[in-house]
Amino acid sequence: MKKFILIFIFIFWFSICQIFSQQISQDTLPDNHLLFTLNILNDRLEGANEYLEGFKISMDLSNQFLKNGLDVNNLMSIVLNQEITGSVTYPNGKTTQITYEIVYHRETEEIYMKTSLGYFLWQNVVIQDDKLFFVINWWYCPPARKVDLETLEMTEKLLADSLNWHKHDDRKCENDIGSNCWSFFCALKYASIEKMGEYNHHNTAMQTVRFVIDDLIPDHGFEHTLMDYNNSPSTEHEDILSVLTIAKERIIKEIEKKEKI
Repeated sequence: MKKFILIFIFIFWFSICQIFSQQISQDTLPDNHLLFTLNILNDRLEGANEYLEGFKISMDLSNQFLKNGLDVNNLMSIVLNQEITGSVTYPNGKTTQITYEIVYHRETEEIYMKTSLGYFLWQNVVIQDDKLFFVINWWYCPPARKVDLETLEMTEKLLADSLNWHKHDDRKCENDIGSNCWSFFCALKYASIEKMGEYNHHNTAMQTVRFVIDDLIPDHGFEHTLMDYNNSPSTEHEDILSVLTIAKERIIKEIEKKEKI
């Protein structure tokens, strides 16, 4: 009798989990989370988010894996043991490469999607009817590293003098480099390239600065947080330096916490 009850509980719980997974939709997610649906297309998975018109994401896999049927555990194993890539296709047809990895996040293994737009974790991964569903936190912030602190410190040096800061950011940084007069965004971008050797629009240094601005000005409504904060009539030079100070403190705190573990 006890065995029967345990089996019944397991089946009931499994059914609830299945129902929950089926109910995941973009409308039920927070604004900063995006739901993607990937379909089998020849030798890869390809799909998009219904609200990101023109953007497509792909994942290149072997024909053998796809023929055997999609399985989350097998997919995790392949990404862990093989070099799996894919691409992001933009509305204008331009493509950029995706690299997939497995990372240990919040006491579990997750698929990590590295792109030029940023690095994103796959969450709530579900396979159903030969379709793969996953959610990414568009504002996900990778773990802090020393290079992130160095990037913020260089940004602070570039903007230390008010004469080297301007309030007319258009997110085109060539003139800023030539004149040594920077917007907040361009100083961060330049420092990121100098310290990291590449530019990632959602690297931890830049994400941390965005989060600080979000905390200081809740519901700000900025379309481009760094540009719009820089150009806001209420933003003064000292505000820029204050945001950098808070961001550095957060990075330092996270690094110190990680070193103690």
